[in-house]
Amino acid sequence: MGSVVSWQIVPTRHKVLGYLFVLMLITYLDRVCFSTTAGAMADELGLSLEQIGMAGSFFVLGYVLFEIPGGWLADRYGARMMLTRIVVWWSAFTALTGAAWNFTALVAIRFLFGCGEAGAFPGSTSAIARWFPRHELGRAQSIVMFGSRIGFAMTSWVVIALMTAHGWRSVYWIFAVLGLAWAVGWGAWFRDTPEGHAGVDEAELALIREHRPAGSHGSKIHWGALLTERNVWALCGMYSGYTWGLYFYIQWLPTYLERARGLELPEIGPMAAAVLLSGAAANLLGGWVSDRLVPRLGIRAARRIPAIAGLLAAGVFLALAATTSDNTLSLVFLGLSFGSAELILAVTWATCLDIGGSAAGVVSGTMNSLGQVGGALAPWLIGLMVDRTGSWQPPLLVSSAYYLGSALLWLLIEPNRRLRISHAQPSV
Repeated sequence: MGSVVSWQIVPTRHKVLGYLFVLMLITYLDRVCFSTTAGAMADELGLSLEQIGMAGSFFVLGYVLFEIPGGWLADRYGARMMLTRIVVWWSAFTALTGAAWNFTALVAIRFLFGCGEAGAFPGSTSAIARWFPRHELGRAQSIVMFGSRIGFAMTSWVVIALMTAHGWRSVYWIFAVLGLAWAVGWGAWFRDTPEGHAGVDEAELALIREHRPAGSHGSKIHWGALLTERNVWALCGMYSGYTWGLYFYIQWLPTYLERARGLELPEIGPMAAAVLLSGAAANLLGGWVSDRLVPRLGIRAARRIPAIAGLLAAGVFLALAATTSDNTLSLVFLGLSFGSAELILAVTWATCLDIGGSAAGVVSGTMNSLGQVGGALAPWLIGLMVDRTGSWQPPLLVSSAYYLGSALLWLLIEPNRRLRISHAQPSV
């Protein structure tokens, strides 16, 4: 009885955040499991690792192409409809991945999977823009991103356990059911605005209304203003440095620990997980620090300080990880570098809310689309540099420099300058 009462007094916006946390966890389970099942998949389907890599690249292509449309759909029609439909969509293609029968089918399925999953982050950002007061935006984004990083860190362990018990195909079918269950719950319970939700009391509604970014359904963005806005381009350039570093950890961390540091495979799993968990904790810290600074220093400084500090520290620690000869120190520095970089994630997405307002989905989708240039190039170019030089130091030092350049781009980002938006007049 006590747990029921406790749940009833939880603010409805926090329940929304709980749904989005679970969504991000499922998103990363569905996304990252592909790399863990790649070997078994290649063996059964008779594919080369190059072909598996190409299927992964087609996922990124679909993801990049549909980030901006996904954000626009959420801003225009609401996160209830958009997130329900895209989670059903990508859950279907998650299940189909488990039924893939040859290379062509796998490429098509992963491309269409990426098209659907592209809307997850901008869709959740659009929901937060309508449901949270401005002084809670950083913390709300940090909790959402925390869910994605928990999913990132735990995927390999979960997938290996499921593969061992039931085979690689079952992984995708089980994860597809998780997505469908989430979509049913979200579609039935969520409403696009707190005004439309029966669970929101007068005090919570007054708080949200007083401090919510301006805007409503029917907002129309000036695309010319978006494409010529220095803020948006600076965000995209900065984010490309972040995604470059992120894809080193996604694609190359286990290989680096094995080949550059001489660690044995049984050691790599828990050590890599420890490095990645540092990012989960840092996500929460970054959003909390930024929101605490807002009333004291204003939005501009509150977003810039943790972001610049995080990227500068990430660059320095990564350079130290690359150049030290001590394996233990290198692991510590890798964890500090990844954690420092992750300090900026919630802050960056909160900045999309600051700049975009009711068009936050489009702004965040643009940043996450164009900012993926770094993430798309990093796996290939890092491998190329290692092949050409025979050393892991050059690509890690390049990554360090990219972090430092991204930190400088924050000096061009003005979180307190809102993008020009018009609002559709109600029909009569």
